[in-house]
Amino acid sequence: MNRILTLCAALLMAGAASCNNRPATPQTQTAEVQTVATQADSVKFQVKTIDASLRGDAILKAIAANYAGKVVLIDFWATWCGPCRMAMKELDTIKPELAKKGCVFVYITGETSPLDAWKAMLPKIDGDHYRLANEQWSSLCSTLKIPGIPCYMVLNRDGSQAWSNVTTGGYPGSEVLSNQIAVALTK
Repeated sequence: MNRILTLCAALLMAGAASCNNRPATPQTQTAEVQTVATQADSVKFQVKTIDASLRGDAILKAIAANYAGKVVLIDFWATWCGPCRMAMKELDTIKPELAKKGCVFVYITGETSPLDAWKAMLPKIDGDHYRLANEQWSSLCSTLKIPGIPCYMVLNRDGSQAWSNVTTGGYPGSEVLSNQIAVALTK
């Protein structure tokens, strides 16, 4: 019995570091999410879409094209991922300062994040949000070799990658992200 409890505890602790990508669940998106901007309690968010036919590298290129001339922090996450939500709270402590310096925050998730849960969370997450179709999310994760979430990528002003932990995943810490963004802002 002790061995079973110890094994269960170890598995729970391992899962707390990052969430593996859940397999896509069959869902039908009943309504197209429109680009919207809102401000509630000083949190500003925008829902953005990209061409549904894009796959692989083309997805990231299309998203990056929206931020030409800006340094971007991309957060790959899901509504059901506890470590993702905890990391967002940590990131919130450095976000205002980095935003003042010119960093843009982009959040990318897939359809494994239920539409209603995702919409409910948006007003609490300052930044631009993309919810990719299952095929796009799978293609992007495969192309970038994302083993689990959360994971992050910093883009330079020209859209090139400045830093990334997408192949290792997990929240690297506010200090690491802040330092990587600061370096990108100097270029």
